[in-house]
Amino acid sequence: MASADELKSEIASGYDSLRAAIEGAADNWTAARPAAENVLRTNLDYAATIADVMESLKKPERQQFSLESQDDALSALTEVTATTVKVFGYVEDRDMEKRTPYLDTIGGVLKAAADQVTGAVTQIKAVS
Repeated sequence: MASADELKSEIASGYDSLRAAIEGAADNWTAARPAAENVLRTNLDYAATIADVMESLKKPERQQFSLESQDDALSALTEVTATTVKVFGYVEDRDMEKRTPYLDTIGGVLKAAADQVTGAVTQIKAVS
């Protein structure tokens, strides 16, 4: 498995790609919207899972999103990026094997978060 820093870097660059994909979905926001809503909700859930396991971290609030416009999506992405990057930033290599109730380990959760962003970018680009 990749190191904690590698996965955190993959997530951060994925968020940059997600921003670009959302910005490029102007002509077909309705089709792109479900992927954007899903990735933001899911990655907040992943951050909450990690915060639960790490115990000393403030757990982010889980949310549902209804992103009526690209502007709504970009604003939500900014907030979710700040929240999740903060939580994910506390993960070090020594934490990667800590057990979680979902996806087995913290490393698995980070990998899933990175994959979720990559998948959303692919889905949004496919409908744009």
